[in-house]
Amino acid sequence: MVAVVFAFAVASFLRENWGADATPGAVETFLANLFLRQARQQQSDIPNPFPSTEENLQAGREFYEQQCAFCHGPDGKGQGAMGIQFYPPVPSLMEVEGEMTEAQIHFVITKGIRYTAMPSFAKVFTSDEIWKIILWTQHLSRQPLSGKPPSEQVEVFAGEREAGP
Repeated sequence: MVAVVFAFAVASFLRENWGADATPGAVETFLANLFLRQARQQQSDIPNPFPSTEENLQAGREFYEQQCAFCHGPDGKGQGAMGIQFYPPVPSLMEVEGEMTEAQIHFVITKGIRYTAMPSFAKVFTSDEIWKIILWTQHLSRQPLSGKPPSEQVEVFAGEREAGP
């Protein structure tokens, strides 16, 4: 039985297209999601201590544009201006609403994700700055298609959190 499982694993591994421009295969996607779920479960559900004010959004936008937009794009869709293809691909921040808690996102930004292009930003940003980046990425994911560039979209929209704890 062990030999059959091992043979299947090797065959699956060899069938995968490991190019940086390819969509991850089923085995890789399954394993990545499994490990990410386990890592996310270890994080607490600490809410973002910063309210979604124009000042906090502006600060988050500036931090995002300094370090995050190169890979995630100015609009958060996962494709930076350089068109660089990472493997695994850079995720769209527009599609993660509800997949991860704010605390889990904070953990990913702080610690990074090993074997990907996502570095740790623990030495670049303070914890407060990371919380503001999270506010900005959540704001981006809620944006209507206004035609305005994201750098001009800092007004607080109805339905966003107006006050912190």
